[in-house]
Amino acid sequence: MTDEPVFRVRVEGRTKADLRAFADETGADLGCRAVARRSTAGVTVDAYLAESQLAAARSGRAAAQVSLTVLENQTETSRERQAEVGEGDRFAARGEIPRGLGRKE
Repeated sequence: MTDEPVFRVRVEGRTKADLRAFADETGADLGCRAVARRSTAGVTVDAYLAESQLAAARSGRAAAQVSLTVLENQTETSRERQAEVGEGDRFAARGEIPRGLGRKE
């Protein structure tokens, strides 16, 4: 894993073929199961690109067929959300019983 930030980017093109060409050229992470959605310009999909990939993607051949919109710095968002998570074992105190759908061991 690199230390450079990862961005969530909206990729918008006229056709799914434009999106495929962009993803193939850039190696963009489209998640486990990318779903192209209809938009006013054609179709759109969200992708995750490292900062260096984003810079290269903007100058690539396939970039002429799509528009890129940076939605958020996913690295920063992840750090903010991780700060919300408590430390320690919340069930360490005697008498606390885990609840929920998981297995009770």
